[in-house]
Amino acid sequence: MRPREKILLLTPPFVQLNTPYPATPQLVGWLTSLGVAAEQRDLSIEVALEVLRTYGEQPLTDEVVAFLQGRAPDDAETLAEPGYLPEGPAFDSIAPEGTGLTRSEVLGTDPQNRAKVLCSLYLDDLAAAIRDEIDPDFGFSRYAEHLGAAVPDFDAVLHRLRRRSPVDRILEERVAAALRKAKPTIVGVTCPFPGTLLGAFRIARTVRKVAPDVRLALGGGYVNTELRTLNDTRVRKFFDIVMYDEGYGPWCELLGLKASVPPFVRPSYRGLDLSQYIDLAETANPMHRLWSDGRWIKLQLARGCYWHKCAFCDVTLDYIKCFEMPSASTIADAMEALTAETGENGFHFTDEAIPPKLAHDLSRELVRRKFKCRWWGNVRFDTAYTPALARLMARAGCIAVTGGLECATDRLLKLMNKGITLASARAAMRAFADAGILVHAYLMYAFPTQTEREAHAALRYVRDRFHEGTVQSAFFHRFALTVHSPIARSPEKFGITIPDVPLPRNRVFARNEIPYLEPNAPDWDRIGRGLKLALYNYMLGLGLDLPVGIWFQ
Repeated sequence: MRPREKILLLTPPFVQLNTPYPATPQLVGWLTSLGVAAEQRDLSIEVALEVLRTYGEQPLTDEVVAFLQGRAPDDAETLAEPGYLPEGPAFDSIAPEGTGLTRSEVLGTDPQNRAKVLCSLYLDDLAAAIRDEIDPDFGFSRYAEHLGAAVPDFDAVLHRLRRRSPVDRILEERVAAALRKAKPTIVGVTCPFPGTLLGAFRIARTVRKVAPDVRLALGGGYVNTELRTLNDTRVRKFFDIVMYDEGYGPWCELLGLKASVPPFVRPSYRGLDLSQYIDLAETANPMHRLWSDGRWIKLQLARGCYWHKCAFCDVTLDYIKCFEMPSASTIADAMEALTAETGENGFHFTDEAIPPKLAHDLSRELVRRKFKCRWWGNVRFDTAYTPALARLMARAGCIAVTGGLECATDRLLKLMNKGITLASARAAMRAFADAGILVHAYLMYAFPTQTEREAHAALRYVRDRFHEGTVQSAFFHRFALTVHSPIARSPEKFGITIPDVPLPRNRVFARNEIPYLEPNAPDWDRIGRGLKLALYNYMLGLGLDLPVGIWFQ
């Protein structure tokens, strides 16, 4: 390592407003444990707040932000009054026409909850106004997402970088200020999603201009999946190194360190002001709002996925296939230390799927320590999640779980090697629900060989779980074929063919989702609209007694 190396890790706009994205806390915690000087800044929340100060209707927007940050809870009564906040199209989602519901029925009587939902919708309308009038790429949880999601070459990114919007200028000012304060020798930028791609390259361009001697590194989830075959040399004008997987190995190489990575790394939130973050609750559904409501300390319990066999998943990449599990006491120690550091006792476990054994051991350890906390995370609806284990998890602070039901038919679950059945999934969901743990189901449609009849059957299964109270929230995603999945390796097993699309020899940028051909496939655009419409109603408690076919008419 060069003498006095100093690292500044940055999260670009826009990820989420309610809590820090975990990439930089994870790396700062690991680097500082090795004696490396490392700092972090969340430009996602910093730029969002500056946009609200600049383009919001003042002083009303300041009042809304203060309430959603938890600094003005006494303002709830005023903010919840009908007509106090200007209402735009976002407010129509509270009690949609034709549902027969009133706003009071949906929002309830608690002024804190009512105010939080109304203030969140107010910010949604403000974001729409900013898109219409100031910057068409703007969004509080994404920015120019189409560039990363749909454009395989780097030309579109370069073209957009030549145009500076008002939001771009705010970001550049924040980057320059961060450089002046930290005086780093290396800047690392995480790019977790397509909606952060442009911001990451805007940061790099600004660093090159303000501090040309600083080295730049790019990493994150988008890089791990989309840029594995990157060979476009123009990227090197922005970043000196591109880091894959969790980043630990590439950082060791860059810094000249010889260090092994333990199964668990305790993050550090030093340098992040958690009081800045904004809770959002666009829906009254208590499960569906967990992603945007609450200061969750994000922890990855185990590395990789203990199942790592699903045919649609990136099982060939390290973040899935390299499974290691730490001890429960190590995790509990970290949770206690992080609560002491941040003052927060809410945790979101970000594992691909929490191993049932670790869920058991950690829950028992938390109960033994009498550590008061709330936590939620991803699970597989595994037969190991018994009623006894679910009750233990609830005693230990578990409030919710999210898990994949995918296409929700046994034939397709077997084809995709999911390792569960509808019967076993129902038993696990019943165990969680009976223990008072909320359940969210991830669902998928348009999987290869799926029929329209099977899509109807899946919706019927999900409807029945809503009706019996074992599922509180769900979402249908459209299947996407990724280059790193077993399906892409053996498409003939799934009834599809992959066109041979030649790649440019020296200009490959992003490549992850790939096109495929499936003969006689149903009209998934039409079916998808019906599935999503049905779930929208189910989460409001509506239409549970209707035949599923009605949503597709």
